[in-house]
Amino acid sequence: MDTLFLLVIPALTGILGIYMIVSGNPRLLHSYHYATTPPEKLPALARAEGVGMIGLSVAIALIALDIQGWLTIAGIVLFVASIVAMLGAIVYYNGGLVTFSGQVATGPFATMKPAWRLLIMGAVGAVVSLLSIAPGVYMIASGDVSMLHSYHYANVAAADLPRLATAEGACMIVLGVAIFLCMLAGAGMLGKRPFPRWSIVLMVAGVACLCIGLAGLLGFIIYFNGSLMGSATL
Repeated sequence: MDTLFLLVIPALTGILGIYMIVSGNPRLLHSYHYATTPPEKLPALARAEGVGMIGLSVAIALIALDIQGWLTIAGIVLFVASIVAMLGAIVYYNGGLVTFSGQVATGPFATMKPAWRLLIMGAVGAVVSLLSIAPGVYMIASGDVSMLHSYHYANVAAADLPRLATAEGACMIVLGVAIFLCMLAGAGMLGKRPFPRWSIVLMVAGVACLCIGLAGLLGFIIYFNGSLMGSATL
């Protein structure tokens, strides 16, 4: 029953991916991910996203089942690659990750002056990023891994616990940086198109940091613990 439960999410993800491939309908995406996609390219976008979702479904299954360490690592690599491919397809076909019909976004953030939008979203991004950076700094400074689930370090040798804490803390800091960069990039992508080049560069850097941070968080646990969900010997 536990195994079947773990397979529900990847199964649903795969089914949705197959639907997008067969139907060529991108409506499962947020509307701002295809708002400025030419009508003739909508089926291609849907199929590209569908392939990415199938990749995610396989990756989630490999990670969740945690059969062998190398299979879990393969799942992590596939998970990150699928996310990157899905985001890349949206940017390629839609002209941007977040766009709006009529080339102009609406709402309070879109209509305010760019400098104020950058300041506010940068401040929000800094605060939110601290939720990941602060625990990361603590883990590095203290060598304490208790912020992780116990099964993530159940099989880690005592001498390696500070190394695991340092590795996981560093990855959490990278995730915090990713959040901050993406928020800053979003400030430049809520106005008129074409988007400022700096916002595109920051978004690419933010997504790259996000993928690296996620891969590191899971990969280091497998490296030190032997598996993603180890269990202590009784």
